[in-house]
Amino acid sequence: MRRNRGAFILGIAAGLMALAIGAGAARAACEPKVGHPPLVRKGTLIGAINPTVAPIQYVDEDGNIVGLDVELGNAIAERLCLKMLFESVQFATMIPGLQDGRFDMIDSFMFYTPERASQVIMIPYGASTLAIVVPKANTDQIKGLDYFSGKKFAVELGTVDANDAKKASDDLVKAGKPPIEVHTFNTYADVLQALRAGQADGAFIGTEQAYYYQKKGEAFFRIALTGYDPHAEALAFKDKGLAETVAGVLNAMKADGSFDKLFKSYHHCTLPGPYKITTGPQPAPECTNAPE
Repeated sequence: MRRNRGAFILGIAAGLMALAIGAGAARAACEPKVGHPPLVRKGTLIGAINPTVAPIQYVDEDGNIVGLDVELGNAIAERLCLKMLFESVQFATMIPGLQDGRFDMIDSFMFYTPERASQVIMIPYGASTLAIVVPKANTDQIKGLDYFSGKKFAVELGTVDANDAKKASDDLVKAGKPPIEVHTFNTYADVLQALRAGQADGAFIGTEQAYYYQKKGEAFFRIALTGYDPHAEALAFKDKGLAETVAGVLNAMKADGSFDKLFKSYHHCTLPGPYKITTGPQPAPECTNAPE
């Protein structure tokens, strides 16, 4: 009986050793598809990120940088047989840092603009959109900002959100209707707190953030409308060859469904593709996998 048990244990050990050897062989067979140069560091894809916007890019309770942008960067690196390394960087220093060769790409919720595309190489891939949220007791059908004529509306200070609300209010006034009473706050968390406290009848927050906060148990608000005012996001590079290689990865992910599956899990829009280096003015993005 002991002899049989010993043989069983030896069999398990041999099996585990075979698995380990197999895994090592698989890693060895995965040769990096991009070298140094153009990479800053051999075998590593270094991405600049500003992890301040949950759930797209943020630092979790354990101090790890997580979110959609992180998952996208990891997927790209894995397909290139590279190690992914994120460097937390202030947003204003990202483009100069990329130009100076501090990192290989910017993977940080960066909006595409012709001005930025004239400084670095950009590949648009997704689109950020806004959601209109209202107190849960409000069951009205809301099709746009016109609904808030004569009402209080909360936005984050210094954002596209604030500009959109102000423009809608100005348009209402031009049409002879009461303006929107726009109130600005420092963060989305502050915006939601104002809505919770009854200081606003509605608010703009990012579509992804709206679902994120609901998932965390914030049940006091209802998502009345999503997909408002899409703005294209892009990865940015210094090296054209690396950019073209990553574009190929994005298109392969799109073709096998993993790209849309990842973005849909965050209620985030994707651009239709094919993904490529883009310059100059672009039409307003058309989202696929539109938020519910």
